Amino acid sequence: MDLKLIKKLEYFHLYSSLGFTFSGVDKYEKYNIFYHNQIKDVYFNFITDINANTKEDFDKIMQEASTKIKAKNRDVVVYTSPTKKTFLDDAYELVSSEVWQIYKDLNKIKFIKTNCPFEVTLEPTNDMKLYSEELIKAYQTGDPQDPYGDLDITYQEVYANYTKPQNNFTCEFLFAKINNEIVGITQGVYDNEIYGIYGLAVKKQFRNQGIGKEIVKQQLQMCKNKNLQLAFLQTEDAYYPADIYRKLGFEDVCMKYYYRKK
Repeated sequence: MDLKLIKKLEYFHLYSSLGFTFSGVDKYEKYNIFYHNQIKDVYFNFITDINANTKEDFDKIMQEASTKIKAKNRDVVVYTSPTKKTFLDDAYELVSSEVWQIYKDLNKIKFIKTNCPFEVTLEPTNDMKLYSEELIKAYQTGDPQDPYGDLDITYQEVYANYTKPQNNFTCEFLFAKINNEIVGITQGVYDNEIYGIYGLAVKKQFRNQGIGKEIVKQQLQMCKNKNLQLAFLQTEDAYYPADIYRKLGFEDVCMKYYYRKK
């Protein structure tokens, strides 16, 4: 495991614009709390970077941190990785296993076979109201097997009112179109080294036709055209996109877990 690379990806992920940023980061001596003022799900509200050497230390930290995150009207969630000792016990349930993947050899993009029968175009947009509407259409599938199908409707409002934060990252919002019809959405977030693929979703009626693969291939080409070092994404482990990305050439670099206190 390349810890230096993972640290770089952690910084990129937590501090880049993911369409919007965390509303705040409360930093303490032995833990940090990331949170969002509007979105309530676990992905934007959690306790992390817990520094405990014993179970007793961990429980004491969690008692203090839990009080603070509950004051924000949020569930007690711990965000961690296999390399971080947290002394979690049966009082916490795993709610999400997230695999981080990278694509390093950008010269191999030309060998990716998407088997997509359509001409897919990626079109940047600044129309955030329309983007927010299409985002919900792509994610709210009604399919119980889709782990993102219960996307908090607040995301629509947050995206519709998006304003670019003051940081060193560029965020592009993209419509995937076929014959000028919007069939999916995605985001490209990048700095001078890393290109992050975020929020990729294809509308349910257009899935299983290679469109998602074609979107990823085109974003990898964007990464190469910008002379960046690698592409980065995250997805739920044991959910079919993770295997699709592996087949396209992405490599797993680490796992991240979200545990909610019962």
